[in-house]
Amino acid sequence: MKLVPIQQVAGKLKAGEPLPFGVRDAEGKLLLAKGQMVPNEDMREALLNRGVFVDLDELKPTSHSYDSSGVGGEDFFGRWEAMQTRFAVLLRAPDETLFLPRVKECASQILQWAERYPDQLIFVVMRHDHSRHEVYGLVHLLHCAAVVAVLVRRLEWPIERQRIAVGAALTMNLPIIDLQGRLASRGGKLAPQYRALIDEHPTESAALLRTAGLKEQEWLDAVAQHHEEIGGGGYPNKVQQPTELAQMLHLVDVFLAKHASRGGRPGLPAPQAARDIYTGSKGHPIAGLIVKEFGLFPPGTLVKLACGEIAVAVRRGSSGNAPLVGSVTNRQGDPLAKPVRRDTTLADFNIVGLASAQHLRVKLMPHQLYDLRF
Repeated sequence: MKLVPIQQVAGKLKAGEPLPFGVRDAEGKLLLAKGQMVPNEDMREALLNRGVFVDLDELKPTSHSYDSSGVGGEDFFGRWEAMQTRFAVLLRAPDETLFLPRVKECASQILQWAERYPDQLIFVVMRHDHSRHEVYGLVHLLHCAAVVAVLVRRLEWPIERQRIAVGAALTMNLPIIDLQGRLASRGGKLAPQYRALIDEHPTESAALLRTAGLKEQEWLDAVAQHHEEIGGGGYPNKVQQPTELAQMLHLVDVFLAKHASRGGRPGLPAPQAARDIYTGSKGHPIAGLIVKEFGLFPPGTLVKLACGEIAVAVRRGSSGNAPLVGSVTNRQGDPLAKPVRRDTTLADFNIVGLASAQHLRVKLMPHQLYDLRF
């Protein structure tokens, strides 16, 4: 029995539907049997907020592959949640025969989303609830892969190299996924035994991939070197000149780590995190590209408009400071029945500052924000 927190399979838990797995306590004792109904959203939230677990063996991937076509009527946000669920199972079984094919299918799917839904992809990264520290390690890899996919498409790398880049982002932390979740909840200085595990993980990740049968040398080198820095200041081997892909993984990794809140430390707004890595890397072109792609108000950012409304950035505009937004409250702070599209290049709807989620009295609904009629 392989128990994981229920939050790691949240995408499979739906209100009004039967449980797709048994719910267990920390010792594996069955609390709720598979097939019992989850009658409403309150019950779903209650399960997610309790310290309960599910057995990974009940969620073993079947012989079907990841849906790379997008066919079947499932929306992007639903498929993103489903990928998180499958990914939680996949990365804990690098010794399984189909591990590499499924990782590559996952990479291809993310690249397709980066082409068809780049703003939605950035939105799910920006709006992720980082208070769920236990899933940090898994989600961080998915977020890194999403950002890498956006970058390599902008750089117009050959498609096979794009797949290698996203695959490397998905697999660079294989031995420390669960450790990252534990450390994210604690914060503070690393104990020596944890420091050693962190220092060794690039080499061990590459070794696991070789054992799994990976032949692409650029992928292996990028994983092994993703914490190395130009000039030899990184780890574990003080490589003087890491590969181009390794440098990209490192910068994306640091950017998203700065953006995420962990261990009582609030995350930085994405633009500030991007500027920090640009300055810290002495103007590295990949860091510059991250600054450009995310702009001042990336999708998912809460903003206050000149008219007093609170809005959510939905799509990047022609300039980094004028995204397309959806207003979700009126000037009094009351929720609107549905989002209203606003053009922030117009004086009444200019962005005058960031808004805090703490003062937002409405639940953001991505499906409404990205409705084709919106």
